[in-house]
Amino acid sequence: MTESEVAGLMAEILETDDLAADESFFEVGGTSFLVLTLIARIQERTGVTLRMIDVIRRPTPAGVHELVDGRA
Repeated sequence: MTESEVAGLMAEILETDDLAADESFFEVGGTSFLVLTLIARIQERTGVTLRMIDVIRRPTPAGVHELVDGRA
């Protein structure tokens, strides 16, 4: 999953047009419930299971991409 795919998935969940790579999921309206939705969709598409705390600590598309990619 690329960084832009993560950004697109976040934007889809947040029902917004676009998210910049450094824009926080929470500053755009994300909630802990929506993080669970994000984690579930990432797992469905990639097989990678993320922890909620990791996404909370790295709430940007770039940060989540690094988690999915195994670099964080």
